[in-house]
Amino acid sequence: MGTLGILVFPSPIQHRLPAIGWGVAQSAAQLGHRVTVFFLGDGVYCTSRALLAAGPPSVVADYAALPRSVALINCSTCARFRGLADEDLIPNARNGTLEDLADLLTGADRFVALTQEG
Repeated sequence: MGTLGILVFPSPIQHRLPAIGWGVAQSAAQLGHRVTVFFLGDGVYCTSRALLAAGPPSVVADYAALPRSVALINCSTCARFRGLADEDLIPNARNGTLEDLADLLTGADRFVALTQEG
């Protein structure tokens, strides 16, 4: 099977692109592909434990329910700027580096960037 990289930039509160990213990640994982989702900008809120607890069910809960085989990585600079330390993240997410993004870009068979609607 292949390797899929997904970049999510918009906020899970204001945009539908994070939900589309989750759907692609879930479908690809179910088909046996190796999937990594990298969050930049306000996309890091997709991994926020606080938004998960805020209810009602949201895309954050969807990302939290993905299998552990799907890597969820935040840009640590974006996360830190928005007050998201490692302990503030859903269990299957981590704060990474732009080196992680570079590795994803060079190592993925396919890469989808969800950055802006319109």
